[in-house]
Amino acid sequence: MAAKEDEKLAPLEAAKRDRLMGPGLDHLKHGENAAAYAALKTVAILYPTDIGVLRYTAAAAMRSDHDAEALTLFRQALAQRPHDPWQMRLAVILLEAKLKQWGDFDRDLAVMRVAKRNGMDHGLDGGDGFVIDEFDSGPGRVQGVIYPRQNGQFHMLYRFVLPAEAAMYAPVQAQASGSSSSGTRCVDPDFQPHMDVESDDADQAAFSKAHPEKAARGERSYFLYAAYSACSQKLLKFYPDGEPSYEAARSDVLRALTQP
Repeated sequence: MAAKEDEKLAPLEAAKRDRLMGPGLDHLKHGENAAAYAALKTVAILYPTDIGVLRYTAAAAMRSDHDAEALTLFRQALAQRPHDPWQMRLAVILLEAKLKQWGDFDRDLAVMRVAKRNGMDHGLDGGDGFVIDEFDSGPGRVQGVIYPRQNGQFHMLYRFVLPAEAAMYAPVQAQASGSSSSGTRCVDPDFQPHMDVESDDADQAAFSKAHPEKAARGERSYFLYAAYSACSQKLLKFYPDGEPSYEAARSDVLRALTQP
């Protein structure tokens, strides 16, 4: 597999490299990620500019929770081919979020957004949304997704996909007068709770008046709202001064989930 990634090696050296990678790739194939990383990292030392070796070693490191090492390896691979492998760039963005390297995260995410909007995203799939973060919250695991093109009526930028347990934050629905029940929650088992960062066209006149220079550059105001159930939506925060950073929006989501 690695031989196709780098054709610079002589045939005998390429065969040697592939032979050395064999045990690690076999571990990786069977989900034995820690063993795969242990085997492959020694090969990566011998072939520090081989994209295939670096990519597989980084994947094993990432899957075995060696996040800092995985980030270093992915960056080494990207240094060999900086304009091509977008899947590696997405892995880097995920790791930067996990390691809270927000300055690097913001830079790399901005590059990806521009590439997606301008059709220079070769190697990315045709979808609109991309997972850029995963983190723990009060009710469970949250997935952060970006929509670089911001399509739709409300120009959605980020969606935070919440665990099903977040439905407990849906407000209690009042019962009809005279009912003995104190109320019920509106819960749809097929509904995926989420929080979105969006931008409503109706708010932009006020934004243009308050921030004419930002509006002239195409910037917009945003808001964060929560959909805990199919019939429960709640405005959580308004961002009147422009687009919030992902880190800021993430912090607001965590605050809402830990202090509902």
